[in-house]
Amino acid sequence: MAQYDVNELLIYDFFKYWPSLALACIALSLYTVAAVIVGYLTERRKAHRFVHTVTATGLVEAAGYAALIYAIERSGKSSVFSAYVVMQVFVIEAPNILQMGLYITIGRVLFFSPDLTRGHKLLRGWVIATAFACADLIAIVIQAIGISIWASSQSSGDPDQDQIRLGCGVTLAGLAAQLLFFVCFTVLAIWTHRHPRNGLRGRPETRKLFIGLYWAMGCLYVRNIFRFVEFVQSTVLTWPPPEGTYVLSEQQVLFYTLDCLPILLAFLPYIFMHPGYLLPDMPPKGSPVAGGKPADAAAEASEAGRLGTTELSGSGPEEKSSKHGLDEEQQQFRMVVLAEPTQ
Repeated sequence: MAQYDVNELLIYDFFKYWPSLALACIALSLYTVAAVIVGYLTERRKAHRFVHTVTATGLVEAAGYAALIYAIERSGKSSVFSAYVVMQVFVIEAPNILQMGLYITIGRVLFFSPDLTRGHKLLRGWVIATAFACADLIAIVIQAIGISIWASSQSSGDPDQDQIRLGCGVTLAGLAAQLLFFVCFTVLAIWTHRHPRNGLRGRPETRKLFIGLYWAMGCLYVRNIFRFVEFVQSTVLTWPPPEGTYVLSEQQVLFYTLDCLPILLAFLPYIFMHPGYLLPDMPPKGSPVAGGKPADAAAEASEAGRLGTTELSGSGPEEKSSKHGLDEEQQQFRMVVLAEPTQ
């Protein structure tokens, strides 16, 4: 393979197409606006500041497109390799931050569902959120190692095909792990949503919360599957690819429609159905959480959801019987949960 000076390469040499400055500017603007709106809404509803993970996602994506704009503008004038690597790292890694926000959301639902998590330490909200966040962190590290391997080989001026394919393979392993963890999380989210002991079940806000959650998850699946297939192809093909090969990573239209656009659409629920306005308030810091289990605040939130659905029912014999049954269940619920901290 011919040697070259990486500092003299044009932006085309990295992408194998001329990136559109207009599309990069639009992406930068939209991600910045989305991040600002979500950040503002999150600060207005300070009870659930974990949604700033979405704000951070938007800012990291915006930084990636800012690096792309810089590379486009400086191409042919100075080295653009560093900007290219920064763009790749930020755009590939940013959705992992968004996924962490989804994990914490389900963790909060479980926090307000003591009946569901009682006797199951691994189902406690903080355990679920921490476990999936750590799993995502592992995937991020693996992807970063893979990117650094192929980036180092390309920047050497004497690229090694085996090293580049190794780097793509390591990155692929990180994406595969991320996708596997996300599938497991999807199963958990659906199970939590449909479980009769979901403490927030029956609240209209909960329905909106899970609609937004599933929307964001669907967008992430589109992006993650595209990236996975892209790196599968890059790992299998020789480098550089044979002439005439349809290479996914060299198609600008696929990048913007299957990576940029889905992540942008994932911001919509956080703008129009912000979790901070749909979840109950967290208990004050002075309220004890014994053994990792929510005490009075969680019980009251769960009870409020059940009462909300009961009050909407009629006053006929069947409704009264149902309401009486719920009242007994609520009393037992409060007695058990409130007694736990003293055990």
